[in-house]
Amino acid sequence: MKSERRPSISTPSALAKVFSLFSLFFILSCGSAQPQPLIFGEPVWADGETSAYRVTNREGRIVGTATFQVDRLAQDGGWTLLREIIDAGVSEQATIEMQPVGYRPVYSHLVRTFGGGKQVVETQFEGAQVDIALTNRQGAKVYQRVQVPSDIRDERTLLLIMRALPLAQGYATRINSFLPIAGQMERVALQVRRSESVTVPAGPFDTWVVELKANDRTTKAWVAQTAPFPVVKFIDGRSQATFELTGFE
Repeated sequence: MKSERRPSISTPSALAKVFSLFSLFFILSCGSAQPQPLIFGEPVWADGETSAYRVTNREGRIVGTATFQVDRLAQDGGWTLLREIIDAGVSEQATIEMQPVGYRPVYSHLVRTFGGGKQVVETQFEGAQVDIALTNRQGAKVYQRVQVPSDIRDERTLLLIMRALPLAQGYATRINSFLPIAGQMERVALQVRRSESVTVPAGPFDTWVVELKANDRTTKAWVAQTAPFPVVKFIDGRSQATFELTGFE
């Protein structure tokens, strides 16, 4: 009687197929989500909205404060972000004007005071061209012209304008970001990682944990899940300082 030979999963080809399927599943489950087209919704912030934060360093010591204020521009309906940060003896005041739709930057002005000196950066955005005027601590002025993609956003506005994105579990997109003081464009990968309940000085919030990855650093933000979706906490990818919401008006 001829015995029936059954295929075994232990054969090299079968094992290879199982391994490939397992690897694919692991990559899909652990890797980054597929980026969606960058489409901003209507502003969720209001004219005069103010967010106040306390700033702590890596050791958890309070080293400063921060205030972000949003105002509507009367002439064209655009928006202005006023950002003031006092951190470990360094004071930074930034004003960024944005278009009413898409929130692309139009103009920015930065004053940074430290060690008894002052640095000023003034920036004009015009399509794919950025003109930067830098005044250093000695009062000398340097001019720079940079060519960039026309869809850039000012890096300092990202935590504000991402609130107008359809944040949800698994959401991901990419943003071209530009920081005038550095004079270079970066591609930021934004992804919602999970839902998390956090408590900050302003109170408890149910939030989305959002990561913004650019080159060798990651900024992590906790964004409230209910309107107007304030950023209640974030860890800056450059300084690693932690900002926690103390007041929101």
